Amino acid sequence: MTKYNQLAIQWEFIISKIKSSVTVVDATLPDFPLMYVNEYFSELTGYSAEESIGQNCRFLQGPDTDPETVQHIREALNKKQSIKTEILNYTKHGQKFWNELNIDPIFDDSGECLFFVGIQYDISERKYAEQQLRMAASLTEMNSRGQLEFIGKLNHELRTPLNGIMGMIELVGMGDNSEEQKEYLELARQSGEALLNIVNNSLDMAKLGRGKMRVEQIEFQPLKLIQQIIKTHEPAAQNKQIRLLCHADLTTPDVLTGDPLRLRQVLDNLLSNAIKFTEQGEVQLQMDVEERRGDTVILVFTIQDTGIGIADNKINQLFEAFTQTDISHARKFGGSGLGLTICKELLELMDGQISVESIEGKGTKFEVTLPLLRQQAIPNVG
Repeated sequence: MTKYNQLAIQWEFIISKIKSSVTVVDATLPDFPLMYVNEYFSELTGYSAEESIGQNCRFLQGPDTDPETVQHIREALNKKQSIKTEILNYTKHGQKFWNELNIDPIFDDSGECLFFVGIQYDISERKYAEQQLRMAASLTEMNSRGQLEFIGKLNHELRTPLNGIMGMIELVGMGDNSEEQKEYLELARQSGEALLNIVNNSLDMAKLGRGKMRVEQIEFQPLKLIQQIIKTHEPAAQNKQIRLLCHADLTTPDVLTGDPLRLRQVLDNLLSNAIKFTEQGEVQLQMDVEERRGDTVILVFTIQDTGIGIADNKINQLFEAFTQTDISHARKFGGSGLGLTICKELLELMDGQISVESIEGKGTKFEVTLPLLRQQAIPNVG
């Protein structure tokens, strides 16, 4: 083996191990197919070398990829020019990622362009951080201008057609559909629910920001309430094959006075997060009587999971608007970053508190403390 052959093998080994995506494209063919991808390309995109080589890179594009950016890249390749740009791509499993793309042509001694070498950097975390900063700055600006009322009205207008769309998806799902159609309908339902959740959270945030959120004082049955909450979340837990447990202090009064709708909103959010961030093990909701003080009963609701946990340096930011504990988790699990902020502010309106303990990689425990007025029990109906 010659010295140059040895160097070539060493260079190929080095390129294959670089923690940036490296691709080589055949510039002599009109469709510019891939000739080489390194290991990190496969790690980033989910596509193996065998699946990628011979294809044009358009297989990485999706519905939200900017067509103007794609055209700009194509024009540069046709002109055999270098280009640096940012483009939204999709992994094999449909997850979006932002890509900083650097492409350079490689010419032979006669001036013929033989290859294009592409270096791709995953800039998803930076783009997500920029988006969150824009959202936070926009909200702050609108709040200072008294425009949160406009957000509330806009989201109200969005919620009505969204509810209609969700209803139609449910109706179509009741028909005789193939397995593929059922899968598409389920994806549509999940996307609709995620969007509706963002709209509802934005609406609540607008009300809280304007001081328009009001809490009620009505009688409700706390034991019945947590049973209903658990029943709502059972399908999600079953889908992930994790245990969903419920424990209640049986000395809890049958009837208390407070705002069951807002209490349920808080507990729903915490349980939903716990299930979302738990891949195995269990999620538990526990209700205890902490103290009885005259006509006031102080209840403690504990939501504990065996999920991914939260890093110590992220806990203090947990209740800030538009904050996710980890950008990669935000990309994977989604969400508006408003849920915990709303929980904290709702509890403050009800004279309650929320606290959190967590060990990264072990799980998280939220405690909700809420004072409620005691009333005489009402007879069970049905």
